[in-house]
Amino acid sequence: MTPDFRNADSRALHEPLSQHLREGTPRAALAWLVGVLAAQPPALRSSNSYLVAYTGCPEAIDWIEINAASPVTTHWGQGAALLGAPWPRIKTWLVAGGAQQLVALDALIAYHAPAQNMAPLAQIAAPALPEAPELNEYQATLNSVITETCSPRTRKSAESALAYADEILSRNKRGVAVADLPLLFLQPEQFANVSDILGQHEAVISGMHQSIQNMLEQLTS
Repeated sequence: MTPDFRNADSRALHEPLSQHLREGTPRAALAWLVGVLAAQPPALRSSNSYLVAYTGCPEAIDWIEINAASPVTTHWGQGAALLGAPWPRIKTWLVAGGAQQLVALDALIAYHAPAQNMAPLAQIAAPALPEAPELNEYQATLNSVITETCSPRTRKSAESALAYADEILSRNKRGVAVADLPLLFLQPEQFANVSDILGQHEAVISGMHQSIQNMLEQLTS
């Protein structure tokens, strides 16, 4: 019987995607994954969308561009950044408006220096914006988005991308090449600084669990 992944989240998809990456080609894994995502409800597809990046296939950017739709969570943009969407393409999305504009803004924000609140694999990959523009072009493009939008979500994202401008434009070396993203997904321990990043992530998760436990104890006492 073929497994039903229509309601599978990223955790449930991790092992089957890993199996496809181990046993086949990245493109075959991408084909399998987009087939799964196509059958999922929009909200779940949106939250799982970034997984296409870990196939390491550059054409996965095309899939993001075509399929990004409401609800446009930050995962679409994070996937685009992991795949190395360059500034000229991001600028095209910014001008296009709609879902593509939100993907572009989230991708730009994902290009800022890795932070502890980012997913561990994203911190290790540490994507940097290819073909970064001069500061004046970057600012003018985003200011135009702010001026023309009526959406609070779009305005807030554009303002965040502007706030990170120096950081986004000055970074020119990513942590893991796009072609190596499948290996990162399968064997993150092969990459530098992974123990520190995973340790910090576990500490954050443990702290959150402890806080929840403390709250529950207070409620029941």
